[in-house]
Amino acid sequence: MEKTLEISGMTCPHCYVRVENALNSVNGVSARVNVAAKTALVYCDGSVDDVTLIRAVQKAGYQVKSVK
Repeated sequence: MEKTLEISGMTCPHCYVRVENALNSVNGVSARVNVAAKTALVYCDGSVDDVTLIRAVQKAGYQVKSVK
């Protein structure tokens, strides 16, 4: 399953690394973050729900504006 997360608060490469590491630490998730677009492209299996992804981003110190 592919999802795009719009993330607020990312302003530099350090931010993107924190968010990418947080998402990739979730079992069943592979993520790539784009700082310029302020998005994360997430590939995950069916066992990972939106709430789990949002919590991972929040734990890294950022906010998810939307999940598509």
